[in-house]
Amino acid sequence: MTSSIEIVLVNGRLSPGGGDADALAVAGGRVIAVGAQAEIRALINDETTVLDCEGRTVIPGIVDAHCHVLASAATSLQVDCRPAATGSVAAVVDALRRAAQGNDGWIRGFGYDDSPVGLGRHLNRHDLDRVSVDLPVRVDHRSGHACVLNSHALAAFGIDRHTADPPGGAIVRDGDGEPTGLLLEMSSWLREREPVDVPTSSGDIANAVRLWSQRMLAYGITGITDAGPDNGLERWGFFQSAVGDGTVPVRVTMMVGWRHMEQMREAGLGYGSVSEDGLLRVGHAKIMLTASAGELNPHPDRLSDMVGHAHALGFPVAIHAVERDAVVASALAIRGARSISSTGGHPPRDRIEHCGECPPDVLELVAESGAMVAPNPGFLHYDGERYLSTVGADLLPHLYPVGALVARGVSVVIGSDSPVVEPNPWGSIAGAITRRSAQGSALGGVGVGSVADALALHSGGRSIAPGMPANLAVVEPNPFKTSVDALPTVRSVATIVGGRIVWRDAPPNQ
Repeated sequence: MTSSIEIVLVNGRLSPGGGDADALAVAGGRVIAVGAQAEIRALINDETTVLDCEGRTVIPGIVDAHCHVLASAATSLQVDCRPAATGSVAAVVDALRRAAQGNDGWIRGFGYDDSPVGLGRHLNRHDLDRVSVDLPVRVDHRSGHACVLNSHALAAFGIDRHTADPPGGAIVRDGDGEPTGLLLEMSSWLREREPVDVPTSSGDIANAVRLWSQRMLAYGITGITDAGPDNGLERWGFFQSAVGDGTVPVRVTMMVGWRHMEQMREAGLGYGSVSEDGLLRVGHAKIMLTASAGELNPHPDRLSDMVGHAHALGFPVAIHAVERDAVVASALAIRGARSISSTGGHPPRDRIEHCGECPPDVLELVAESGAMVAPNPGFLHYDGERYLSTVGADLLPHLYPVGALVARGVSVVIGSDSPVVEPNPWGSIAGAITRRSAQGSALGGVGVGSVADALALHSGGRSIAPGMPANLAVVEPNPFKTSVDALPTVRSVATIVGGRIVWRDAPPNQ
């Protein structure tokens, strides 16, 4: 048996599940033994890599259950327009002007915030025309559900006073009917009109994705779910390449945009299909349900039909639902589809993504639906101050209510929704436990009971035991001993994915 041992970790604090053990052995991509150092060291051979954890904590690898890989990576190629970097409209314009110097292509910014803790209003085309009238300029809102174009960019996309609002989207107009430059829920519409909206080379994107993936590994993340609503066969090919060549050295589940299900099926790919030695997997069918344009889109009746169609093709659904009405409609659609299929067996569990506004009556509907929920408690940590200034006091305790969902017996997995906020899972864990902003302001509500409980929601509930996949992180400081407020400082010094060491930072002694 010893000839197959690939990695041995010694002198570690194994948690959760490790008991008094301080060492483990890995072979064939799995943990095959957990025990005392003397016992595990006896398995070492000449080909075994030995990591001395030097008393650090070994945890199951963290899974980010909802993020956007390309959008996250692209932010490193764009101008940072978040409040901390550019706290006024003038500062945004100045930063974009600097980026425009010597540039002959698109000028892109990300993260502007129209709330009172940000700019206090939306940007408009007149603001961005001050950056340039000769180059197209686009700045994405922090939410990812809105963007602003300057006059040149509007013309590049053929948007003028006569352009009709696309289904589910809105071209915001002034009193004279002219576009202000603000577009709501139109990212897919713009993306379909590429290549005018391709400001960087494929090499730039690939390098940005590689660097973003390294950040994830440094947090101890070993798996991600890309929740892009436009994911299809082309994006599957991208992930095959990126996972295959190590650009993205973590396990990836790719959701499939609802409109691309047939395309995937025609290519022989359905829910659960795998590639790249199992490191890449097809996930849920993503449905966008939004209310930002003034009404639910799609209509709840249409939503039910979409869920049923996905199920007929073998896909469980993951419905984007932030606002209260959207969460209600999602729960009802999933419950209805579950009732219809109750005599014919169930597809894997459907999901509600975000579940942002979920007071007790809505939570009860969610529980009755049987759906899994993927909330984002990192929003409470990173954006808590904004919620305190924009959300009513009666709703604050019910924003992204991880603790209340768990207490009601709802199955929960945690995602960051990067790039909306920093993809630091330890910030998410802190938010889930304390329901406080990073500045210490309380939002109220029911928190998750402990670090171990919150980590379980962020790691698939796995414990360190023989037979578990060897997706592990050696982290410091010890997250089970440090204060909750210090959790966002936790980092990995060694991350293992599929039995391979893919990240080392100040590595343990060999």
